[in-house]
Formats: sequence, structure tokens, C-alpha cells
Amino acid sequence: LLKLVRKTSLRRWTKKEDEYLVKWYGVKSLDQISRRLQRSIQALESRLYRLGIHGVRAHLGNVTVYELAECLQVDVHTIYNWIQKRELPYNILRANTRTFLGIDVAAFWKWAQQNKELINFSKISLNTLIPEPDWVKEQRKYDYFNRPKYENKKWTEEEDARLWYMFYQEGRTQREIGQLIGRSAHGIQRRLHRLRKKKLPQ
Repeated sequence: LLKLVRKTSLRRWTKKEDEYLVKWYGVKSLDQISRRLQRSIQALESRLYRLGIHGVRAHLGNVTVYELAECLQVDVHTIYNWIQKRELPYNILRANTRTFLGIDVAAFWKWAQQNKELINFSKISLNTLIPEPDWVKEQRKYDYFNRPKYENKKWTEEEDARLWYMFYQEGRTQREIGQLIGRSAHGIQRRLHRLRKKKLPQ
């Protein structure tokens, strides 16, 4: 009986699983891969190590785009957008036959200091991106009290309709609307701009 239990708990990795893991690592989050392969994150990390693809944090302090998105609690497309439009520095990492985008943690913090308005620092757990500069502690505290909790949350159709009505029918200011629906004035401004482009084609 004991032998049988041991056998089932040590499920062998198949070639197909290895291929899937190597293909999607750094593209999908470990959580997604874990669900797809029905294996724990610890098992994935152990397997990656055996395959010679060591945790990306070991790559000279780099993180993948997905890891950074998870740390900052933003959508992965937001990171790609920063790379393309806001000059977030990145480099190409190679592990075995794979290449993926890596972001140097020290370079990220330097960039983040110049682009504080884009990030809600209160969402970054302490010491997830090491080494963490001293200024982040104060910024985290500031953002906790001053940034809306729902920032970077996807807009619903209901919110869009409410925003449009409050701004154009009730004549409320962007700041006032932001306070009422828990969004920053900057977020309100950007959303109105998108809605205008949708509703009023040029």
C-alpha cells in the first residue's frame, strides 16, 4: 500500500509536459501553467531547474514581463505598453532554446522613480522586487492613502455609462467623478478620451 501511494505522488514528467512548460514559461504565469498541467508551482520550479531553466530572478536580477505584472498587480499588456511607449528598459534573456523579455530589477526601480504616476506602489508587496530602494517605503505609504483602491481595475459597461452620464448630463468634474466611483482623475480623463473616440468617430 505504501509503495502504491508513493508511486502516485511521484508522477513522472512526460515529454509533452516538458515541452509545454518550456514553451510557455515566461509567457504565461506559473499559476496558469500549474492549473493546465495539474502540478504545484513548487513542482514546476523544481522541473524548470532540472531542465536548466533556472528561476528568472536568478538571471542576474531579471524578472519576466509576467512576473513584473504579477508583482505590480497590473495587466501584462500594461508592461508591454510601458516598454513600447514609456521606455521601460528591458533585455533579451536566453535559457536553453528559449528567449524571452527580461527586466532588470535595478533598472526597473530607476525607471519607476521617474514614472511614479503610472504605478500604485501600495500594491507592491514588501521585498518582492529585491533590492528595493529606500524611497519605495514612503511612496508605498503615500499611495496607500492617496490612490483609489480600484485603480487599474477593468472598466465595466455600467461604469462607462455612469461616467458618460455624470460628465455630460450632470456636468460633474473629473475629480468629483473619480471620488464618487473610486478612480483617479487621471484614470477618468483617459477613459473619457477612449469613450469619445468610440462614440464620436472622427
